[in-house]
Amino acid sequence: MGRRKARRNYFIAVEDDGLLSYEIGPWAEDKYRRMGMYAEMFSTGMKNVWDTRVYLDLFSGPGHSRLRGTKRHYLGSPLISLSLSDAFDRYIFSDANVDAIAALQARVARQWPAVDVRFVPGDANDHVGEILQNIPDTGRVLSFCFLDPYKLNISFETVRKLAKGRDIDFLILLALYVDANRNMDLYASEESEVIHRFLGDREWRQRWERAREQRTPVVAFLAEEYSRRMEALRYLPMPLENMVKIRTHHRRLPLYYLAFYSRHPRGLEFWDQVREYSTDQLEFI
Repeated sequence: MGRRKARRNYFIAVEDDGLLSYEIGPWAEDKYRRMGMYAEMFSTGMKNVWDTRVYLDLFSGPGHSRLRGTKRHYLGSPLISLSLSDAFDRYIFSDANVDAIAALQARVARQWPAVDVRFVPGDANDHVGEILQNIPDTGRVLSFCFLDPYKLNISFETVRKLAKGRDIDFLILLALYVDANRNMDLYASEESEVIHRFLGDREWRQRWERAREQRTPVVAFLAEEYSRRMEALRYLPMPLENMVKIRTHHRRLPLYYLAFYSRHPRGLEFWDQVREYSTDQLEFI
């Protein structure tokens, strides 16, 4: 990498096409900038190294978003990935909202009819087998998976199945402020399975009790627990300070973390560049 280019815009304005769009806050620009920049570095940097590069977006939404309080529309993550200068060889999009997938499919058919795109309607946790069937299993395949849930509703078992026996990087939205921090009393109850599914670990409550005694914030506890679980899948360490905290723009209230996981040091090098250069003031990709 390391070459300079004119600044790439990953928060891409579009016309309202009348199809379903999701409402977003202005802080979504910060998320899409990081996601788009890493996807571009990944796709361009690996195009002559691997036989097949696959992009997965398993909370894809409809592909267009409307900025809250305005009539301005922007590309969502799946269409940002399709707009990159070096396209992936295959795209896999999934969403629990079948209307969102239908709108996304119509947009892709209109703008990228020749691209290899696979659609899997339904909750990715329930349809992970079908998602896996769409990842090529011949040749040298490298995948990048963006997981953008609005709460703690991505099962760790789903991540484990995606990671098993294949080369795949993950960029995961950890909804630790907007969900876990607000609902931990409920999630800590013995009746709740939310954190168990999120971490894939039934013993977490014992460690949480010890962490509470040491006054460890729930957000830090869960972020560190998640990275520990990823390390058990042979991913390189991702400490809290190397995650990206996304905040509201006006009051600067924390919302969530973007956590990146790779088994290869080159992936972490790319992520470090994303963290360093994904600002409005710098002109790197």
